[in-house]
Amino acid sequence: MLKHLSFKWPVACEFIRESILASIDDGDWGAYHGRYTDRLIKYLQQWLSVEHALLCCSGTIAVELALRGAGVSAGDEVVLAAYDFPGNFRAIEAIGATPVLVDVQAGGWVVEPNDIAVAISEKTKAILVSHLHGQIANVRKIKTIVEASGYPVKIVEDACQSPGGSLDGRPLGALADVGVFSFGGSKLLSAGRGGAIVTDDETIAQRIKVYSERGNDSFPLSQLQAAALLPQLDQLSELTGRRFQSAAFLCEQVNQVEGLSTLGFSTMTDHGANRQSVNAIYKIPVRVDAEVDVETFVDRLAADGLPVGLGFRGFYRRSQRRCRKPVELPNSKIAAEQTLLISHPVLLHELATLELIVSCLKQNLMSIH
Repeated sequence: MLKHLSFKWPVACEFIRESILASIDDGDWGAYHGRYTDRLIKYLQQWLSVEHALLCCSGTIAVELALRGAGVSAGDEVVLAAYDFPGNFRAIEAIGATPVLVDVQAGGWVVEPNDIAVAISEKTKAILVSHLHGQIANVRKIKTIVEASGYPVKIVEDACQSPGGSLDGRPLGALADVGVFSFGGSKLLSAGRGGAIVTDDETIAQRIKVYSERGNDSFPLSQLQAAALLPQLDQLSELTGRRFQSAAFLCEQVNQVEGLSTLGFSTMTDHGANRQSVNAIYKIPVRVDAEVDVETFVDRLAADGLPVGLGFRGFYRRSQRRCRKPVELPNSKIAAEQTLLISHPVLLHELATLELIVSCLKQNLMSIH
């Protein structure tokens, strides 16, 4: 049904090609520190209104470095949602800290703030908060909860899926003590690999630099990668708006299909013409009714040409030897077992393609009922 269409990402772009060729022609491409990484750092600082922007080799290592910058060390605890990117759990373990699992919001995919109040203890050093699948985590409420706890807990904001998004006029990734971004091959801003950490906290930035510098930068982002990213940043706002409009239409249509549900306009909205809050859409989440075999459903959709995959497997089954579970995790279980994710390249297609996607979902759902 969709096999004749291309959902390739990243797409060929003359601006990116020209930027990379310029870095080769001027000889800067091989420099450890050069004008392309310098320009990228300055762009991130100005765009996000942050004091410090540090580049690194991936979003995964960015999370670990952010946690280390926040002062997390062996024996500490880090709170995170039981439905999240698997690398976030492992980043906590890599430091020797203990993950503390809380639930996600009912009907959603981001952390439930009220659970955090129960999870914080004297061992808690940080809270890792991810914006996932077009849904914005309530960082503002989490800050209030942390302040009320009386503990010196840092908030690490994972914005790897949401560059270009904002909450109340403040860019996602710049809402907390320290934020992280990914420039992986499938991401909205792609350099094949790469990441960044941003913060206003001098101590956090300094800890990251000290850990990373081992004669040279141990986790670098190259000049070529920076050259590929710079022109994409200039286009990000326009593409974010296009993706949002397509996602809003797609979600509205999917929510009319019996057996499927996704984000509604109450949780995915640009809040009017001023766009004070903007959802950046990387994966469109679709929740499938429990009686449907989601793996079979995904296989059939993929065979029809839809760029689709399973949601995260989550951590709700993880052993108590690896983590602490101070609350029940029913919503995380549902999210892990009943979610499929449609990749963002579909959102840059025309309305006719979006309608085909809805038809594809309907037909394949009917075929396995």
